[in-house]
Amino acid sequence: MTTTKEQAALVRTIGERLRMARELCNMSQSVAAKRLGYANPSKLSKVERATDTLSVPLWLIAKAARVYGVSADFLFGITDSWDGSPLSKSRETNEWLLETWEKQRARDMETLRVFHARMDAIATNEELTCASINNITEALTSFRSLNPSFESDMRGSARLTHAIKRAEEAADHARAEFRRYRFECVKAAQKTPQLDLD
Repeated sequence: MTTTKEQAALVRTIGERLRMARELCNMSQSVAAKRLGYANPSKLSKVERATDTLSVPLWLIAKAARVYGVSADFLFGITDSWDGSPLSKSRETNEWLLETWEKQRARDMETLRVFHARMDAIATNEELTCASINNITEALTSFRSLNPSFESDMRGSARLTHAIKRAEEAADHARAEFRRYRFECVKAAQKTPQLDLD
């Protein structure tokens, strides 16, 4: 006959195994509680810590085995195998996956930082180019006012005027494209909170 001490020990074992299985799945108590059918994580927390209870519902063990992908024997503490594989191997695999993901994420973020720095340099050069073209346009306007016969008497004046006009149009187009690109970067950053490309 099962004694109260034995029952309490089994409840503690199940609680500990539920916590281990959840952590090995990298799942928070809140997420796990919802998947297991609890409205909030407080009841799951009590089961995992074996507080305020002398029993664990059988439905919870069955559902936890499915949600966490472990065997019921593991949850009861009968075996240390995680779904047929040694628990240590599963833990090593999960740690390796998490470590690999973190390294890849760090590389991706570094690539984004370098890319963003280069785009800032391009933006600075674009501003300087546009400002230079504006200065040339103003200089041409001033030269025209000082030399009224510029376009009629000077050879090449039409070509110079046309070239400056084309440069102005190209600068306007580049400015508009860069504004559009900046807007798209801000939108992308809003969808991905860890990015800050503003």
